[in-house]
Amino acid sequence: MKNQSWIRKNWLWVAGGSFLGIHLVTWLMQKAMKSSVRTEMQLKQKDEGE
Repeated sequence: MKNQSWIRKNWLWVAGGSFLGIHLVTWLMQKAMKSSVRTEMQLKQKDEGE
């Protein structure tokens, strides 16, 4: 069995890519949550002002 599997050859790339992917997704989710909270606060302030 000379031919190694693709993951065995590139396990570092796979690990690094998944690590970066997870961080990117969590960062995007955090940005989305912040913007949704901000718009919700603006809506509440509008309601109180009227």
